[in-house]
Amino acid sequence: MSHENPPNRELRVVVHYPPAAQPYRKHAPPTETVGQLKTHVLDAFDLKEGPQPDGSNVTYTLYHGKTPLENMQETLGALAGHSDELQLKLSQQITQGAA
Repeated sequence: MSHENPPNRELRVVVHYPPAAQPYRKHAPPTETVGQLKTHVLDAFDLKEGPQPDGSNVTYTLYHGKTPLENMQETLGALAGHSDELQLKLSQQITQGAA
């Protein structure tokens, strides 16, 4: 038995990124994956993952509460469960390059 929302019902998704003045908001189908959402969020905040000119490497992680969302194939409906709103946070990690 699935605990996900019906596929035709949209979720209100809000992603908070502390450096941004406003959170990212969208309506998304419950079938959208974490990976698809992350792409939209990074584009909306004009953020890029990967090597930086200073040799460091930047990655971004979405969190649901205190839980990092590491499975990019997980659906938003599975995360939301019976709720029709999903509140997430985006966090930046910087790894310094080898000197």
